[in-house]
Amino acid sequence: MVRIAPLDMVWLMMFWCMQAIAQIFFKWGSGAPERWWFGFFGGHAFGVSSIWLLMLVYQSMNPNVALGLGTGGGYLLAQLALAVIFHSKVSALQCTGIAAITAGMVMLVTGPKP
Repeated sequence: MVRIAPLDMVWLMMFWCMQAIAQIFFKWGSGAPERWWFGFFGGHAFGVSSIWLLMLVYQSMNPNVALGLGTGGGYLLAQLALAVIFHSKVSALQCTGIAAITAGMVMLVTGPKP
């Protein structure tokens, strides 16, 4: 089982939130031509700077676990945020995919340490 240091968990949660905020900016900016550049630059400001947090996690965690947790959690939080804020419909098959990603993240953490 992989142990995640408390500080790494903070970095991961911040990374997930920043990834979700970036996606919100991208979606918001794509809604009207006059918001496009604001969405573009806002999304990139959060998205690119969030990579710094993932690099901090890489320093103390196995890189494949860090990447799996980082990108999986960021994707899941972004999906949730987009669904709530923009009232997106999520089908049963999509919910199955979300459950599979969550299960994959759990398997990364609970699997034996290499």
